Amino acid sequence: MSKTIQAFKAGITLIGLPLVADSVYQRRIEKKGGWELRIPVLHAYLPQASSSNIPATVDLPVVKSKLLKKQNLHFNVMKEYYPMYIAGRTKKGNLVYYEEMGNINMPKLHSRGVTVPTLLDHYECSTLFAFEVLHPSDAAQMLSIFDAEGCSFKELKGDAMKFMKTASNKMQMDYAHRNCGVMVVNCPSWIATGWRALVKMRLFSAETISKTKILSKEDTFEGLLEKIDEDQIPKKYGGKLSFNGGIGGDDNCRRWSTDEVRLRDWVMSQPHNKDQVNV
Repeated sequence: MSKTIQAFKAGITLIGLPLVADSVYQRRIEKKGGWELRIPVLHAYLPQASSSNIPATVDLPVVKSKLLKKQNLHFNVMKEYYPMYIAGRTKKGNLVYYEEMGNINMPKLHSRGVTVPTLLDHYECSTLFAFEVLHPSDAAQMLSIFDAEGCSFKELKGDAMKFMKTASNKMQMDYAHRNCGVMVVNCPSWIATGWRALVKMRLFSAETISKTKILSKEDTFEGLLEKIDEDQIPKKYGGKLSFNGGIGGDDNCRRWSTDEVRLRDWVMSQPHNKDQVNV
């Protein structure tokens, strides 16, 4: 197997695409009828906002999970240097999660005391919030959009990869049938080439292949339109979705979407989260 294919095979696990050879995943799929329904999601940080100027979109929710009440003093830092967020809904009303794979800044996270376990706790808390508060339905699902613009082989190593693989494995094992699709957008040619090679090698299940779209920069907007209405696609990707008058430009939905504001309001409402680590 070439180095390119090996690297791509490693990297593709980061976005929740299980290999056919993963027997643990296959066993979980067979037992999915008895699972508790959840799926991971992350949200974005509003660096220019304070609790006084964030719009009060909704009353603070009542949450049940103890994990959501755990101290999180790195929330702002993780939102700034690990760009993931929810914005808009699919045509079927499901949540849409975006992750900017090429903009993860692990050195900045490390310098502020963020570890892989810290990220994993944050990941799980955001998961719980998404399906306890944002879309509290047993039938709720998630469309995951992974933006590969600026992504290179360097993203496939170190703590970034360790975290994403661990989080991806958790999704595959615990939340697989919450996934209504995966789109990798703004793809450089090496990702598209690697994907085609792995499909030919039959390393993915038919279900995974049917749920996955690999889209070049030129095809990204039209590809998103297959699942999401134009008014629910962020302007960054050619749609019309924006919040608060479009403040923040390309980062508008990442920082100001209603879902992100709700999560941040909740976290900052907890007294033990007030002393946030400086970004």
